[in-house]
Amino acid sequence: MSTGMPRQEIWRKMYRENRYCRHLSQKELNQRIRDVFLNMLRLMPDVKIGLPPLEPEGAKAMEIWAHVLEEMALRHGPYPNGFTRDILHSEPFPDFAGEVGAKAAGVLASKGLRSGDVFVKFGKAEHMRSLVEKGSLRIQSASYYATPNHNGAIRDDELSLPLSLALSRDAIIKGVLNPQDVPDGPILQRLDVTYNAGTDYWLYCVSCAVEPRLFVDFQADSCVIIKDKDRFQHLLTLQSAAKFPDTGHRHGKAIYVDPHLPATANIDVPMSKHFRYEYQSEYRFVWRPVKPMINLLYVDLELGSLENIAELVVL
Repeated sequence: MSTGMPRQEIWRKMYRENRYCRHLSQKELNQRIRDVFLNMLRLMPDVKIGLPPLEPEGAKAMEIWAHVLEEMALRHGPYPNGFTRDILHSEPFPDFAGEVGAKAAGVLASKGLRSGDVFVKFGKAEHMRSLVEKGSLRIQSASYYATPNHNGAIRDDELSLPLSLALSRDAIIKGVLNPQDVPDGPILQRLDVTYNAGTDYWLYCVSCAVEPRLFVDFQADSCVIIKDKDRFQHLLTLQSAAKFPDTGHRHGKAIYVDPHLPATANIDVPMSKHFRYEYQSEYRFVWRPVKPMINLLYVDLELGSLENIAELVVL
């Protein structure tokens, strides 16, 4: 039943009832604002920056955006109080509407593809051409992605996933053996938990999104559009078997985790990522060693020509 209240106000009211970011420092809240904002942005075919359709994808993002705005308002008063330039520009802001973005928007729009129907691999032309012609690809270790020379779209700690939760009095009572000793009145308890992979592992990622901004995010001048996803999965699994003995192999869509509002306590680190990367719509292939290992080296594979199932796009 409709309440007559604007959706934005409903979201703000819901947040006040479960203020799950109240324990964050201002620096941490600023980072969340940047994460949420960048996650929402899309590069449109007319080379303008826009937002995803409200339903179904955009509604979730807009709700989280309403939550961070409400947390800022509760701390600092009405917008724009508390907002500084550093919030969005703590790292260089991607030039989505620049030359690369403009070319990418036009080229991808002309393909008439839908996100989810294909895999897309972004990179430099020489590597993408080799991927199509010979099926040549490099599978990196998870630890590789934490190196500081990567930009913000690539750099991530793939070996661990930290959560930071604000526990209410009711939540504490449910989780302790001596609930009678929990003091009365409002309680703010911060709980920081880190999930670990337990080992380094190998990882190969593609995107399910036909999204021109990803050329900019990944500093790519080319991409490979893989049109037969099942065939590609089969070839990669088949050709990798001999290269990765004593590993467990699996693949699937990345599970994006909100570190302050996780959907579950069961977090599979090799298949999970911080929700700040959700715009990448990643599909990942994982090879996990049976015995824990550290500092794994990359592995190069050749799947054979992909020209029958893939298309090279060079800007």
